[in-house]
Amino acid sequence: MARKPIEHERVGMLTPRERIWQAVRKLRTGFTTKDFDVVLRPIVKKDTLNSYMTGLVAAGYLKTERPASELSVGEIHVYTLIKDSFEAPRVSKTGKPVSQGVATLAMWRAMHVLGTFDHRDIAKSASLGTTQISPAVAKAYVLQLHKAGYFRVVKPSSPGVPARYQLVRYTGAEPPAVTSRKCVFDRNLGKFTWEAAEQEVCDDIA
Repeated sequence: MARKPIEHERVGMLTPRERIWQAVRKLRTGFTTKDFDVVLRPIVKKDTLNSYMTGLVAAGYLKTERPASELSVGEIHVYTLIKDSFEAPRVSKTGKPVSQGVATLAMWRAMHVLGTFDHRDIAKSASLGTTQISPAVAKAYVLQLHKAGYFRVVKPSSPGVPARYQLVRYTGAEPPAVTSRKCVFDRNLGKFTWEAAEQEVCDDIA
């Protein structure tokens, strides 16, 4: 008898895309969106669910028993997983790859691999193929994570030479995110690891 594949699940807080994909991998064959009511926790918005499912079909990860044109009024698709992946596919509603979040993930992985680095090292190491990261973007991300306590300074900056850092707080596979509020949120821990002081927020008000 063939051995069943080992099932792995992502840890930490999951995005809606990741929660949907995790549910898809559990259901696997002959399921509808109604089945998500049981396995999808926390639930996601209906529009988000339908859009992502459409994208997964278009990208070749799922197949439907019948095309939409053959469904009766009120009838819904029955899905089957045909292309598995541990990572939740990053696809649009049309099935095209999307790059949102890829740059941050690439920088976080580069920090973990390099150990010690400056922002230019991160920009160079994290740039691959269509993912190109400028030194300015890498510098901004490094500075925010330094504020949040992920690094220690190995060598301070000097004129024309950027500071070098060492990663001392690797919390998991998911990259800490810098939010629109300029806070650092770590999905591996499920909490904010740095928030701007009240005065800093006030100083940014025009």
